[in-house]
Amino acid sequence: MKRAKILVSLLLIILISGVSYSQLSFKIGPMIGLASPTVDYSGDVKDFYAGTKYGLRSGMNFGALSKVVLGPLNGRLSVSYASIDNSGVASTDQPNSTLTVNNSIFMFTLGTEFGFGIPFSPVKPYAGIDLLISSISGSFKFNQTNGSGITNDEKSIKSASRTGLGFAMGAEITFGKTFTMDLSLRYNLINLFGKSYEGVTNSNNRVDAYTSLNDAADPNYSATNSNHPVGNDRSIATIQIQLGILFGF
Repeated sequence: MKRAKILVSLLLIILISGVSYSQLSFKIGPMIGLASPTVDYSGDVKDFYAGTKYGLRSGMNFGALSKVVLGPLNGRLSVSYASIDNSGVASTDQPNSTLTVNNSIFMFTLGTEFGFGIPFSPVKPYAGIDLLISSISGSFKFNQTNGSGITNDEKSIKSASRTGLGFAMGAEITFGKTFTMDLSLRYNLINLFGKSYEGVTNSNNRVDAYTSLNDAADPNYSATNSNHPVGNDRSIATIQIQLGILFGF
């Protein structure tokens, strides 16, 4: 949490330093996009069962975006929600087994962008960095899958908060004086800080490995104990394509 406060302070200093260079203006509007899991957040549902990855695929995200314009610098604030899931055979050793897993990500971002104006053009490319504060929850359901404690009913994944950093490249396209289309490609390191394992200590139920986010290694992991499959820290990251429609004030 201390690191997050330091990052927020640095971002605010960068934003405030731009006030003396230009007149301040404000933009706000809705956004929509596609979120694609990457690193350990991607994979197949077999990886979720094995405890190596989360096994999720792409899904839609939507939310609201606002920007404070300070000359070449923008201050960026957004709130978004993404739903991603996957389903398939749970284990190659159990061909009749199935698994469905779903994650929901509620994300708050605070960041800054530096724009590169093109003379006599309505297009303004930019690069940016964001502080990410995310809440991740979800559910999973096994069917005809063997494992200690595993049943066929749907179970919830306990909500967990994580702090990370996002990096972006994008462009603003201005139409008139009040309307802007914002298109960006973003790489989000969602759990850069705060990884933890919350499974039950010395549990004999494999299902306990799945009912929390558990992005840190299980301290009781053993290659010979199938009830503790999470042997390594896992990185949660997404690649996002986002489109925002902003109205200026």
